Amino acid sequence: MTPDEHHKKIKSAGKVILLLTLMLWFYRNNLQSINFLILLVLLIRVSINLLCRTSVYSKKEPDLQNPSFKRKAKIFSTMVLFFIVIILLSATAFLNLSPQVGGDPGSYDSPNYYDGKFNNLNETSVSTGSFFGTLLDYMVGDDDRQPDVVLPTKEYQNMPLNQSDVSITWFGHSTILIQSHNTTILMDPILGDGELDPLIFGPSPFAYEHTYGIEDLPQVDYVFISHDHYDHLDMGTIQSLAGAEFFVPLGVKSHLTTWDIPSENVIEFDWYDEYNVSSELFIALTPSQHFSGRGLSGDNTLWGSWVLEFNGHKIFFSGDSGYSDEYAKIGEKYGPFDIAIIEAGQYNEAWSSIHMFPEQSVQASIDLEASTILPIHNTKYVLSLHKWNAPLERVTAAGELLNQTVSTPYIGESFVLGGENPDYRWWRDVEIPSPPWLKESGFVGFMIPLFIFSSLIMINFQRLTSEEPLFKEQE
Repeated sequence: MTPDEHHKKIKSAGKVILLLTLMLWFYRNNLQSINFLILLVLLIRVSINLLCRTSVYSKKEPDLQNPSFKRKAKIFSTMVLFFIVIILLSATAFLNLSPQVGGDPGSYDSPNYYDGKFNNLNETSVSTGSFFGTLLDYMVGDDDRQPDVVLPTKEYQNMPLNQSDVSITWFGHSTILIQSHNTTILMDPILGDGELDPLIFGPSPFAYEHTYGIEDLPQVDYVFISHDHYDHLDMGTIQSLAGAEFFVPLGVKSHLTTWDIPSENVIEFDWYDEYNVSSELFIALTPSQHFSGRGLSGDNTLWGSWVLEFNGHKIFFSGDSGYSDEYAKIGEKYGPFDIAIIEAGQYNEAWSSIHMFPEQSVQASIDLEASTILPIHNTKYVLSLHKWNAPLERVTAAGELLNQTVSTPYIGESFVLGGENPDYRWWRDVEIPSPPWLKESGFVGFMIPLFIFSSLIMINFQRLTSEEPLFKEQE
């Protein structure tokens, strides 16, 4: 082996050690997304080198062992174009061929529908943060966004109820079961353990000790939908409830009829529309501050919250919403409520106008004149940047501070309104595994700068051992 070959091997080994050490540092600092980008760049580079050994774009370059920069650039551009085409074709196929997208809502004669779309009562921006700032936040990983263990839950049991009783069961995220002795209601049902659409990029649900399906429930009489986003409206779940009666905001009916729900089984509502379903059930759709859309067109269906006067009890269901003074108006018109089931999860400063922070959720329940708040829209999917248990922790802390009762039942556990309040802090008992040794070891942290220093010496070994000075004196 010649000295030059020896130096090249040392330099290559130094580059490998430096790269692996930097990736280890990124891993320890929750920057796994940067490691993903590094691996992607390496994969692209290897692919380009392999393609350069073929006849691709080689008409003017007979020497396949020494491809020009121009040829490499052509191969890279072709690869990028190929992947863009694949992504666009996949998205187009999903939006045009997948029944999960739903129907075409059309236009509506509503004071809330103008400029070709539905609008909030107050002018609202979906995102109030910087795109690149939010992207950077997502790139900084946090192992606590999703629990690495199976969460403790309760097996659903159809509890016997007295004639005046109403029970509540939370199945995670925003799915709520409400029952009387002879009537069963579902709110925003997403049941099962499958991933959310669209395509294959939807988040996977957290691992539960028990799973829940429509087959586990008594026959459902009424289904309420707050809006048409994929984490609140699922085609498979809806189709399994085809025998129920549906109450939905304007436009959402088009999705349900596309999924073979009989048109006569679906009633649409504008904000503050009211309806006496039966002698024991009065309902009204009330405003929320959010948005809608399942395809390329946004805000073509309405969104809202629900008021239920059911079997002598008043229940509020928020759907998704930012905080607004409309809660006080709803409380004045329909309150006081026995319980306010309010979103408290998937919040972020960048979309604070369309999702409440937990402290705002508690304040909203007070504005509604609710006796207690049941925080939902959490503990099932990673749709934001906060820790998985932060919403429940912050809501209970805010409840104590504002003297508001907070219900925190186990997922799958039923409780009776007006009975004993389920205020367990069950999430605090979830045993989170210790971080991997590589991530927490002080010894590894001590060795990282030594490895970086050593790798830099190896990369510059030839220059350091040459007889020529590292820095030439200027004449």
